[in-house]
Amino acid sequence: MTPRRISRLSLFVALFVVLMMTVQSAHAIWIRCRSDPLVILSNGMVLDLSADINTWLWNVEEVDYVLHVPAGVSLVASIGTPTWLTSQETFTLYADSPPGEYHTETIVHTTQGSVAVTAHTILISALGIHLDSGSASGLVDQILHVYMNVP
Repeated sequence: MTPRRISRLSLFVALFVVLMMTVQSAHAIWIRCRSDPLVILSNGMVLDLSADINTWLWNVEEVDYVLHVPAGVSLVASIGTPTWLTSQETFTLYADSPPGEYHTETIVHTTQGSVAVTAHTILISALGIHLDSGSASGLVDQILHVYMNVP
C-alpha cells in the first residue's frame, strides 16, 4: 500500500470508530421508555406520576404505583399511559397520611434484571399550581419512594 492509501484507510477506520461510538450512545438513550399516568384526587389535587425505565417498552411487564394520601381523600380517576399495549399500570391508594402529606411508591417489573428506573412525582393543585415534586432512582423490583408535603 502506498502512504496515501494508508492515510485514507486510517481516516476511514477513525470515522467508523467515531460513528459506532455515536450510534451506541444514541442507542442507549433511545431505549428508555416512560410510564406517565395522572391521578386525580377527591380534594382536587393531581399527582403527575412517571417512571423512566432504561429498557425497551416490550420488556416492561408492570408499573405499580402505591399512593399514600391524607385521610379522607379518595381516588377520582387515574389516566394511564395511552401507548402501553404490552404492559399494565396499577394504582393502589391508601388514605393514611396526615393532612398535607403525600407519599408515592413506584415499583417497576420487567423481563430483564438490573434495569435502572427513576420515579418522579409532581403534586399539582386544583388551580394547576405546582406545589411540590420529587424523584427517586433505583432498579426494577425495588420500591422507589417519593415524599411530598404541602403546608
